[in-house]
Parts: sequence; structure tokens; C-alpha cells
Amino acid sequence: MYVRVVSITSQSKLQFDMTVTYFENVWSPKVIQLGALSAEFLKSTENSGMYIIYYPDKKTAVTVFDKIKPEVEEVRSQNRIHITEGERLFRVDS
Repeated sequence: MYVRVVSITSQSKLQFDMTVTYFENVWSPKVIQLGALSAEFLKSTENSGMYIIYYPDKKTAVTVFDKIKPEVEEVRSQNRIHITEGERLFRVDS
């Protein structure tokens, strides 16, 4: 499994809320349709959080990223973002 974490900081709470709504209603369905397994958004502060996308493998993650690159640049123009990604080594559930 391959995971991409997009850390997002918006200029205001309102901008962050609009970004989260966009990710929930537009971006997430699109990445799922393109091959992602799941996506979730975690809130850190009132204007920042992390968008986490799970893929079956790196090849799929790269393919999806290439297809949504214009949207990534649009989000980057309105928010500060940092993308980290890699292979999941393990997961422990109760």
C-alpha cells in the first residue's frame, strides 16, 4: 500500500473550510474514481490539516497525481501545502 499525505494550511478558517468542502465533495470522489482506495481529512488547527490518500501501489499514486496536477496547482495557489508520501510499513488496529 502507498500513502500520500498532503499537509494544508489556509490563510483563514473560512478558506480552510472551503478547501475541506472541496476535498470532500470534488477531489476525493475523483481520486477514488481514478484508483485511490480511500481518502480522509484530519484537522490540526482551525486553519490547517492533513489530507491522507491511500493507494494500492506507487504506480497508481503517480498516475492519479499526474491526472490531477492542474487541481493540485490550483490548491497550492490558495493554500500552503506540503506533500509527503511513501510505502506503508505496518498498521496496528485494536
